[in-house]
Amino acid sequence: MKKTIHDEYGIKVTDLEKVGRYESFRLHQTQFIVVPVSHIDEEELFEMYQLSQFMIEKRESHVASIVLTKKNHLFFEKDKVRYVLMKCSAYTQGRFTQLGKDLARFHAKGRLYPYQVSRTLRIGQWKVLWEKRLDQLEMFWRQKVQTQPLTQFEKMFVESFPYYIGLAENAIQYLVDTELDEEPQPIDSGTICHQRFLSTTWNPSMVIKSPIDWVFDHSSRDLAEYMRHLYFEKQEELKLEGFRFLEEYDRTTPLSPFSWRLIYSRLLFPIHYLECVEEYYLSPEDVKPLFEEKLNRILKDSGHYESFLRAYSSMLSMKTKRIMLPTVDWLTVAP
Repeated sequence: MKKTIHDEYGIKVTDLEKVGRYESFRLHQTQFIVVPVSHIDEEELFEMYQLSQFMIEKRESHVASIVLTKKNHLFFEKDKVRYVLMKCSAYTQGRFTQLGKDLARFHAKGRLYPYQVSRTLRIGQWKVLWEKRLDQLEMFWRQKVQTQPLTQFEKMFVESFPYYIGLAENAIQYLVDTELDEEPQPIDSGTICHQRFLSTTWNPSMVIKSPIDWVFDHSSRDLAEYMRHLYFEKQEELKLEGFRFLEEYDRTTPLSPFSWRLIYSRLLFPIHYLECVEEYYLSPEDVKPLFEEKLNRILKDSGHYESFLRAYSSMLSMKTKRIMLPTVDWLTVAP
């Protein structure tokens, strides 16, 4: 890797070290990280590059930028894997004591992005993407129903899928109703978001806001995915930390009724379940037991997740009189 970096960028690397998932090295006061991007096509990569340049111009802190090769290419290849080299401030320590506020400010800058995007565009596309994903998984489920014998994972999948497709269809209907009922406000225009915004996305030990994780979407994507992650990873902190996070965001950039409803529709859509099933079938054999364990946890937790969805709805009606979320009938009565 050192020789390849020297050949492609003219940078002499003395030591490579692991920083999180990535190979990394320092040069003077700059930290460089080597990120595999074989899953991203060149057009999408170029959009990510433009988004990061824009955020750097807007003085957003900790944004990593993609370094161009000596031949002005966005990426290089080694052993049939495509990589980008990104640079950021060396070992920047960051403590996000008000993550909701920081994310609101990040989104406010992202909304100013003046150019068209196509490959990273997700805003207005949730319904189509969700339906496509569901259709593919339903076809797969129908095949599995006819298959014998089934593994333990497949038994859980076959038995649970009807419940989760029902939940997903509720989410899609909620999304459609929201788009019909509510008038989007300026806050509802597209901005720079993350594939999945988690409590660890802006890692406090070495803050890197990586454009490789970015998409152009409605801000509710990040808010909902952060809440979902907290629910599964830090359930005991959810009530305090999660709802405080939403309040911090709302104080900094007041959310519209359209936004609050989009957050709810995204929380209704069981991305956590679909991803677990998809990743199981895409993963090598030695990793499959981890996804079997994960699916087992998700299924055992389904009743609690319904309680979490009720809590979000009741939190909003208590918090403010201006927003009353339409109810999902079967969710309104606790079992």
